[in-house]
Amino acid sequence: MIVFRKLSLVLFVVFFFVPVHTACAKDGSYEAEVTTPSGTYSVEVEVVDGEVAFVQWPNGGDMNVYGAEVINGEAYGTNSRGEFIEIEIEDPSYEKETDMDIDSEE
Repeated sequence: MIVFRKLSLVLFVVFFFVPVHTACAKDGSYEAEVTTPSGTYSVEVEVVDGEVAFVQWPNGGDMNVYGAEVINGEAYGTNSRGEFIEIEIEDPSYEKETDMDIDSEE
């Protein structure tokens, strides 16, 4: 019974605390096409820790984005109103290979 409890604890730690991806998108600002319920826009997005953190609107405002992990130049998440947001990074300076999982590059 003690062995089972220790094994359960180890599995819990592995599944919930070990990162899934070994590589992620580079942090920075990139031009992207952002699709929201109100339309599609070409705007700048900010990538932080491999996720799109917010959209920078031309009028100076920002829209927070949640759960939008960048994979191969694309990300899907929600805004603070819970609306679905689709993002495709189109910036020529962005290298899509930098955000791919190392296992998929074989």
